[in-house]
Amino acid sequence: MAVLKIVQLITRMDKIGGAQKHVESLAIQLKQDGHEVTVVTGSYQPSLWRLQEEKISVIPIPAMQRAIHLTKDFQAFLQVRTVFKSIQPDVVATHSSKAGVIGRIVGSLLRIPTVFTAHSWSFTEGVPQKKQVLYYRMEKSVQRFTTKIITVSDYDRELALMKKVAPAHKLLTIHNGIAPIDSHSSTEKTYMEQPVIVMVARFEVPKRQDLLLEVLAELTDVPWQLQLIGDGSLRPALEEFVAQHNLTDRITFLGDQFDVHSYLEKSDVFVLLSDWEGLPISIIEAMRIGLPIVATNVGGVKELVVDHDNGFLVEREDKELLKQRLHHLLMDATLSKKMGNASERRYLQHFTFTPMYQKTLMVYQQAVSELVKKGD
Repeated sequence: MAVLKIVQLITRMDKIGGAQKHVESLAIQLKQDGHEVTVVTGSYQPSLWRLQEEKISVIPIPAMQRAIHLTKDFQAFLQVRTVFKSIQPDVVATHSSKAGVIGRIVGSLLRIPTVFTAHSWSFTEGVPQKKQVLYYRMEKSVQRFTTKIITVSDYDRELALMKKVAPAHKLLTIHNGIAPIDSHSSTEKTYMEQPVIVMVARFEVPKRQDLLLEVLAELTDVPWQLQLIGDGSLRPALEEFVAQHNLTDRITFLGDQFDVHSYLEKSDVFVLLSDWEGLPISIIEAMRIGLPIVATNVGGVKELVVDHDNGFLVEREDKELLKQRLHHLLMDATLSKKMGNASERRYLQHFTFTPMYQKTLMVYQQAVSELVKKGD
């Protein structure tokens, strides 16, 4: 198998998120398999990632940021072009909207094949209408510069086909996958008198910690503790809500955590409420541990959570059903354990790292050979 020179391009690596974790794990495995990998990103926070210890080269481009800003976007375009010209990669893998647009245009100009991974379309249901229209137009316009598009869920592939964003031959679903944890088998779960609910998500749109807090404020007669992992601009308002409702002894704000796994191991129920999603890695991490899941039925979530099997799905804003489902799980340890076991089985069957990695590498190789076929 030919050794590839690969650039992984993502808008930012200064926050922990699913797309960032995905890029890190791919980059590390590619490097271990002998490929040459460079991560190119906007803001970069080295302490959050294992890239340095794995000796993976990271090139920050501070002008590249999420918000649309014509001057900075043009600067980012020029800097990305300089980097690509210097590295001369065989293939560029782009992630997230801004890096996806800039990387594909530059790649096309330099005749480098590009693969875009859509971790969640910015024109998906739940995104504000204006933003949907803008990102839809942007995605449609850069489609012709794109060699292949990976969607992380069937939902996102079908959405792209329905909206005619790209032809079927360019679109392929590869579900996210994460590596198994060796130590898990030794820790047998015991359901505590105060079951621990955990939600792992940044405190930003589209995540909805506020919904969970509002519902739990009405479930004070039931035993539970809540741990919120993540950080962001919406956190202070929610801390105030917790103080006003006298819930500070039951709800802990843990901020960003490097070792989320150890918190999940000590939890009983995993919750993720979002207005839109792709295929959340946080849910896969909870399934790997064997937790029952309560999540909003958005994006590809239903490909992870089978309602009434390994958890419960609730529609956006359906607080009444959310309250019922949480009450049910908190009061029924047997059901919770049964659903948790189903989660772990489902993870092992469909969402481990190796198949995802092998399929992704195959797409990179196809993208390279397609360019060769065009007579380069």
